[in-house]
Amino acid sequence: MASRAQGLRTWLLQRLSALYVAVYLVLALFWFYQNAPVDYMDWQSLFASPMVNIFSQLFIYLLLTHAWIGVRDILIDYVQNIPTRFVLLIGMSLLQLVMAIWVFMAFYAVVAL
Repeated sequence: MASRAQGLRTWLLQRLSALYVAVYLVLALFWFYQNAPVDYMDWQSLFASPMVNIFSQLFIYLLLTHAWIGVRDILIDYVQNIPTRFVLLIGMSLLQLVMAIWVFMAFYAVVAL
């Protein structure tokens, strides 16, 4: 039962993350269409808002989670050599960790100013 629940859990997490990412992008594009930021101060004031910052960080987290699940499933399905699959999974996880740290540091820098 546990292996079935794990597959269902990842399937549901990927679907919910896709839903959040889609809604966030539609709302962000609509907002940018209405109020296009023109300079750095506009961008800084936008992301200095706690709600925008939190929802944007959640967007990045769920986008990376969605990508991780998809890449993991593809690697598990198509890379049959176990050591190669392991190296590729470790490489992808490290790449996503570096991207997440970089993005969250950028969000923190805006709030800290």
